[in-house]
Amino acid sequence: MVTKPFAPPWHDSSSGLARALVTGLLDREDAPALRVMVGSHPSGLSGLTEERIYRDAGNFAPGLRQNLPVLLRLLRTEGERGRHFFFAPNPRTAMAARCARWICRRPSVHTLCSLPAVGVDVKPSLFAERHVVVSPWAQRRLAAEGVEAQLIEPAVLPLESSDAGRARCRERFGDYVLFAGDWRAGGGAEVALAVAQQLPDGLNLVLACRAKTPADEQRRAAFERRLREGGFGHVHVLGRIDWIGDLVSAARAQLLPATDLTGKMDWPLVVLEGFAAGVPAVVADNSPMADLDEPVLASAPIADVSAVTQAVERMAALDRDEARSVYARRFTPKRMAKDYASVYRDLGLM
Repeated sequence: MVTKPFAPPWHDSSSGLARALVTGLLDREDAPALRVMVGSHPSGLSGLTEERIYRDAGNFAPGLRQNLPVLLRLLRTEGERGRHFFFAPNPRTAMAARCARWICRRPSVHTLCSLPAVGVDVKPSLFAERHVVVSPWAQRRLAAEGVEAQLIEPAVLPLESSDAGRARCRERFGDYVLFAGDWRAGGGAEVALAVAQQLPDGLNLVLACRAKTPADEQRRAAFERRLREGGFGHVHVLGRIDWIGDLVSAARAQLLPATDLTGKMDWPLVVLEGFAAGVPAVVADNSPMADLDEPVLASAPIADVSAVTQAVERMAALDRDEARSVYARRFTPKRMAKDYASVYRDLGLM
């Protein structure tokens, strides 16, 4: 498995996706031998081989210092029969992967965890025998470039939470809608705030966003100033927290009206984690996740704040078991492992 550091706290979506797959594969009777790349912290999983590749926990946008050990490792073999890559496609990495493939002659699978900006060709950044995408939107985009890609929907492990933790969230925030997105432009925070102004009394908004860049820090500071000046007492802003499982599972619904998912998982994993906890969601109608045809996910045009607000109210009123049922049917590690096992068998890896 070629990923960013395969270890907690699993903030990176690509590593989180690989973790779900590894968990599902290890539960199979025909589980293949698995190797993962770690840094200073172990994965915490048993039944696999960990290779110390990284020097630190990794960054959201890793540079040469972090990637060089990975590239050097790919130029040699340690008994692995194949390689499975989990990262966003880019030409520089693709060139290195092609070189390693030519030298080591190992079958490869590339899960395209996210795609470059719309208008940027993906094909020049491809190198593997098998390309896997996580959404119909990505599959259509590659098909437009003449590239055949297999669609395997993502999976997640349920977030850890407790009755006491959920009670603390509800005591602190009341009934709330959760925005667990980004501060960057197009990330949806501004839409979420507009929706908060139309929510019925007693339904609050909680924004839990990690500031990943200095620009994010500036946007967060400006956002909080607006809240103070505008008297938004029903809107709460959080940064990075270690009780995200409690926060997600205590929410009435999630709101992720992002329009720019460049470099992001097509289907945000936090939405699927919400389903596992019984929490439905609302997304922008032009986002990749709008393809998900399930009653526990609503989409609406973000230019129509009233429509988004109405969608949030509908989702917040749903029976939580409906979302749990969707998770159990579509987004478990067991189901994803079954799909990838078919790919591995086709390549002679199982």
